[in-house]
Amino acid sequence: MSGTTPNTKVLQFGVFEVDLQTGELRKSGIKIQLQEQPFQVLALLLERPGEVITREELRQRLWPSDTFVDFDHSLNTAIKKLRQALGDDSDNPRFVETLPRRGYRLIVPVKGGVPSSVQLAAEVPPATPQPRGSLRYYWLVTLGAVLFVTCSWVLWRTVWRTPGAPRVLRFTQLTNDGQAKFGPMTTDGARVYFTEALPEKGTRIVQASIKGGEAVPLSVPLKQPQVLDLSREGTELLVANGEENGTSTLWIQPVAGGSPRRVGTAVAHDARFAADGTSVIYGYGHDVYLTSRDGSSSRKLLTADSVPFAFRFSPDGRVFRFTQFDYLVDSMAIMEASADGTGLHKMFGACCGTWTSDGRFFIFQNRIEGRLNFWALAEAGHFPRLKRDDKPIQLTAGPLDFEYPLASPDGKRIFAIGKSHRAELIRYDSSSGQFVPYFSGISAEGLAFSRDGQWVTYTSYPEGTLWRSRTDGSERLQLTFPPMRAFLPRWSPDGKQIAFNGILRDTGSAWNAYVVSNEGGTPQQVLPSEQVQMDVNWSPDGNSLVFGTLDVPNKPIYLIDLISKHISTLPDSSGLYSPRWSPDGRFIAAVTNGRLGKLMLFDFSTKKWMPIGVEGGFISWSRDGKYLYFQAWDDPGRHVGERILRFRLGDGKIENIIDLKNLGRLTTGAFAEWFGLALDDSPLFARDISTTEIYALEMSWP
Repeated sequence: MSGTTPNTKVLQFGVFEVDLQTGELRKSGIKIQLQEQPFQVLALLLERPGEVITREELRQRLWPSDTFVDFDHSLNTAIKKLRQALGDDSDNPRFVETLPRRGYRLIVPVKGGVPSSVQLAAEVPPATPQPRGSLRYYWLVTLGAVLFVTCSWVLWRTVWRTPGAPRVLRFTQLTNDGQAKFGPMTTDGARVYFTEALPEKGTRIVQASIKGGEAVPLSVPLKQPQVLDLSREGTELLVANGEENGTSTLWIQPVAGGSPRRVGTAVAHDARFAADGTSVIYGYGHDVYLTSRDGSSSRKLLTADSVPFAFRFSPDGRVFRFTQFDYLVDSMAIMEASADGTGLHKMFGACCGTWTSDGRFFIFQNRIEGRLNFWALAEAGHFPRLKRDDKPIQLTAGPLDFEYPLASPDGKRIFAIGKSHRAELIRYDSSSGQFVPYFSGISAEGLAFSRDGQWVTYTSYPEGTLWRSRTDGSERLQLTFPPMRAFLPRWSPDGKQIAFNGILRDTGSAWNAYVVSNEGGTPQQVLPSEQVQMDVNWSPDGNSLVFGTLDVPNKPIYLIDLISKHISTLPDSSGLYSPRWSPDGRFIAAVTNGRLGKLMLFDFSTKKWMPIGVEGGFISWSRDGKYLYFQAWDDPGRHVGERILRFRLGDGKIENIIDLKNLGRLTTGAFAEWFGLALDDSPLFARDISTTEIYALEMSWP
């Protein structure tokens, strides 16, 4: 027995386990995909831990007779894939150390599998001769002790142990270029990739080191690119490109540069590489599809109740989760389904989640009382004592809003977009051609003025709280309170009431029309209805309100008589929204439903609609009713650098008022880039002065 060779078919290092017989790599019991050549490299390193394995030895083992292979490139690729599987970093290695021009070395201790009973007996040191029965008794006691300790450890790890609370150890700011950033993000463990929006140039894809430093733009020959995901090998980006018709196409872009390849004819609002690495999951409308990388085959996985985005597959590839956004009631929920699309069900109300690389925790963002923070949910499969309804643990608590959590491959960090939301009101002075501060000191949007010009109402940005004050800023009064969110307020002609669009957050209620006294009090819902009511406006005589719906097909524009409570519809208004009554009461302007709405004008004298012939949004009448101002885009795929135009009612002429490309920063708003008119009809904007940077949250996990 003393000469028996230990059984080392299964080797352990750190949280990893390697089965040399089956060729499997497992992390905390979960199988990790690893191709043959990287696995052979790992096997050779495991044979001689702590020793230098030269590049020549690796060549002889992996490519002994292949004279056509590019050895350096192939070996570098194999090492890179091995490091990705282990979540290792060449600059700060935990497992595989690089010795320049020499080779590689495994720098962690390696243990064999659980010894067999034969090995245990062989490892018992020799003693004085014992009777046969005594030796058997000693062997049984030793084996029992080992089994007891082993079983106790396993039970403690998997059943008895209750996980502690994960916590953030420190925050590190990685970027500092002052540009607007938005998610999703992706990482290869050494760099973080994200998208920036520039006032004059649209969007660009940028990379930054996880150690911080300069944010470097990537060379991507697409007009309006947005990064969505990174391939498993870390060599290709999945990119969406904004098109002129307002849709987004999908492309695969090499990280090192070069020409992108389009993913067939797929049009999507979000996408991600699927768990197998060879296909793409994407959402369009309410549907979720799976397609090959070249788009040659596509099939529908499921249909959601509302818009699906932020797709994430579990580390074992069995299920995927996504966020479902119902903008009609301003609510989001994380949904889960099997990899084949079956078993769709809601998990909880939140947004944009992702798993840690070991699958033990699911990290997501959630907005509570206006603040966006990260939370972590322990997965019951890794902690058997937990149930699916166990409460998540809050990871951050401001002062920044944290968005789009991204777990690092090594599990040490969560990358995030940290944002401090703020807007400054500016007015375009046509005489000087300059943008000047307006109503300074508040972060707001949606300004509307009383008919006599003495009062102004607005909503705070980004909270959506309704306020009113004198136009000089005095006598300021808060009119709504959480959980009410207000949007686009309008004064009654007599200046005694304010109508606005409101929603009660986190209640599942829809947007509705409300009226509140200018002296304060409880806002009153205009109609006791669950139907969405948006863009509420007064008739010039103050006896009626007009409102539409929000992106609901074939719904008309409604009128309600405030005296009789009679409800009627505007003739032939199905599919129109955003009604605006002219000051003299002769016309109502509206926009056709859809991403690129067309302006329409209803004449009460003829009871007919007239197309204005242009596309635009945020329509506003001049105070004298002679002009209709609106936003327009030179490139609808950008939604950056919009222009302000006006339609002259007398002769139908369309005039260009201002181009915002030279504004210096983006305009902003709660749901779109807000635009309004001051008392003298000069254009008003909410200029984005938010700070948006990439952060690394160093984590401690139980």
